[in-house]
Amino acid sequence: MQKAHTRWHGLFVSEHTKPLTNEIITDPQPLLSGDERRSIHELLAVAFERRCPIFIQSWQDRHFHYHRGIIQRIDGEKEILVYSDPFGEWPLALEAITSVHMLE
Repeated sequence: MQKAHTRWHGLFVSEHTKPLTNEIITDPQPLLSGDERRSIHELLAVAFERRCPIFIQSWQDRHFHYHRGIIQRIDGEKEILVYSDPFGEWPLALEAITSVHMLE
């Protein structure tokens, strides 16, 4: 039995690997309505009061990031919250949070 060999004559790239212009391409942050933002802040307050584990999705550096832990404090003036996980305490900007889920 003979083995078949594939011979490549070219490579088709479906997307340009480099922008055709000098324009900066940015991915916009997901826009939340005022009601959605209020709901997130209310849920954060409840999770902080109950000291229950939470799962947070945030938008930073043009990508979604995921965080899991317990809220240690919320600083309304600096607009940050600090959560802890097994590796330490981490600050997170309230403005960057796009969704929250309580795990209890």
